[in-house]
Amino acid sequence: MSDTGHVARARRWITVLDGQRLRELRCEHGLSQDKLAALAGVSLTTVVRLESQPQLSCRTRTLVRLAAALGQHPSTISGGHYAGPRDIT
Repeated sequence: MSDTGHVARARRWITVLDGQRLRELRCEHGLSQDKLAALAGVSLTTVVRLESQPQLSCRTRTLVRLAAALGQHPSTISGGHYAGPRDIT
């Protein structure tokens, strides 16, 4: 099929976040979960969910936003392990 007629596969960037490290950094910065969520532009539910698990998959975009809000490089809260793009068919 031509490029205009093909069915595109969804691509999603996924990474693993270290919830314990996220909580440690948030506390070191004196931020509440609500304040971190607001600074990062993510929902409070997302922050609570990510901090509640030692390792949890999340969108790379979310990881980058949280790291920026904490003044950190994303690898600081991901352990440097990115899954990269993954095709979802």
